[in-house]
Amino acid sequence: MSWLRPGIRVLGLGAGWILWVGGVAAQSVSPPIAEYQERARSSFQLQNASIFPITVVLEVRGFTITDHGDVVDVPLDTSRIRVKLSELSFRLAPRASHTVFYEATSDSLPSWFNILSALSGARTSNGLNVRILLPHVVYLNQKQPLRKDEVAIRAFGYDPAAKKAWVQLENLGPHLGRVQQLTISDGRNPSATAGGFPLLPHRVRRATVNWDATTPPSRLSLRFSRFNIDTTLTPVLASLAADSAAGTPRP
Repeated sequence: MSWLRPGIRVLGLGAGWILWVGGVAAQSVSPPIAEYQERARSSFQLQNASIFPITVVLEVRGFTITDHGDVVDVPLDTSRIRVKLSELSFRLAPRASHTVFYEATSDSLPSWFNILSALSGARTSNGLNVRILLPHVVYLNQKQPLRKDEVAIRAFGYDPAAKKAWVQLENLGPHLGRVQQLTISDGRNPSATAGGFPLLPHRVRRATVNWDATTPPSRLSLRFSRFNIDTTLTPVLASLAADSAAGTPRP
């Protein structure tokens, strides 16, 4: 992801995004993703589990998501999105946590942005200073939820050499929605699942799923907050090796 510098490994845990940099103790943000209807008055928490004091500088940024799930950092659209933070910088003591409060509104919905926390002062096991970037991602949803008839399955493929299957979805409408879980199966072997990801309005999204069985998957299930899509499909045999942009679902 463009928010993270090379050499930083991300572990997607439920309590937040926890980053390890060459032996540095974990720094985390919780929750990593937050969704609200129309406006937000909320907070997130930063935790410094290291033995070093950390300096934190906050910045509100926009972002977009490519068809393959890669997050691209862009400037915040301040002409329609307004975000007020309780503070812009602070010092975080060793083994301490800190809560940041914020309010957000938008002239048009849906909207999305991230509050980026730049942490400096952490050190690796050999004494090297590092800078860690942690995003708190916020979605401001429209009042009307995504509808089932706004979701179209455009393609379903299987690569036996890579042991992966992929699905391409399109959001036909103006409503932001989220796939909470993607599941594939063949009726005989254990099913395989992938985590959730957003479906941006009028956008295509492709997600891949690991598939270890020797037979191709034939059933696709998508779980949304208000409806499910469950269908039988014949996957197209295609190599993912030629598609360098193929990725995994990201929130």
